[in-house]
Amino acid sequence: MPNVIITGATSGIGLTITHYFASSSSSTPTKIAMLDINSSVGPSLVTFLSTQYPDTEFFFLACDVSSWEAQASVFSSLYDGEFGGRVDVVVANAGVSERGFTTLVVEQDGDKSHPPKKPDMSCLEVNFSGVVYSIKLVIYYMDQKPSEEGDRGLILCTASSAGLYPLPTAPLYAASKFGVVGLVRSAAGLVEKENIKICALAPAVLETNIAPRKLYDGMVITPMETLIKAVDRFVKGRKEVNGQVVEVHGGDITVSEAHAFVDADTERNFARFRGLGWA
Repeated sequence: MPNVIITGATSGIGLTITHYFASSSSSTPTKIAMLDINSSVGPSLVTFLSTQYPDTEFFFLACDVSSWEAQASVFSSLYDGEFGGRVDVVVANAGVSERGFTTLVVEQDGDKSHPPKKPDMSCLEVNFSGVVYSIKLVIYYMDQKPSEEGDRGLILCTASSAGLYPLPTAPLYAASKFGVVGLVRSAAGLVEKENIKICALAPAVLETNIAPRKLYDGMVITPMETLIKAVDRFVKGRKEVNGQVVEVHGGDITVSEAHAFVDADTERNFARFRGLGWA
């Protein structure tokens, strides 16, 4: 029985991935813990999904992923309680946008007569720090499994195409997603020896019904079905998918390769760091 934790699970990408795991549970009963800060819809959503997918057990837990203490408490509670000492999949998905104009700009109205205000760091706190916390916690709990298990778990992180290409209108959001991409590629070598896979989704523009519709005017929208193709690839893949970042665009999924080393000296230095085991 696979036990799945999904953050940001009550809407958008998180809810789509929740449906994916629930719809796959007819042959393998599944437990899904839906973590979200939105406690107003969580319980009713669990009731609805339980009717739609009777072979799946759903749990809703209110959680602010930007808080280490909140995530640590929820993971511990699930592991010792409903999940019976086993976590198989974690989808570190919860995220926020810059909600309009970026606060990295001093004043949108051009008024420079006042001192600059601290930028809104919630993108980095939720989109990046929250993912770091989820990864740290799930590695600990997956590592409790018997060492002889061939596949000890999957960590799936939500990045973005904005983590691969510049996005001047939302630089803090882009920085958070670039961070997720780098984190997944770098952590892959650490978790591989524990028979854990870590991968990232880098979707293009998806219609999630979260942002205003006018935001999408004139844009090419990627259907959620394409995102599910990428999720399915990672769930069913073996060691070869570890560390992969997959772009989700149109009807296609494409592995985004890491940059080549600029020269042999740089490649040799990085190999040396890996050999040392610390930096």
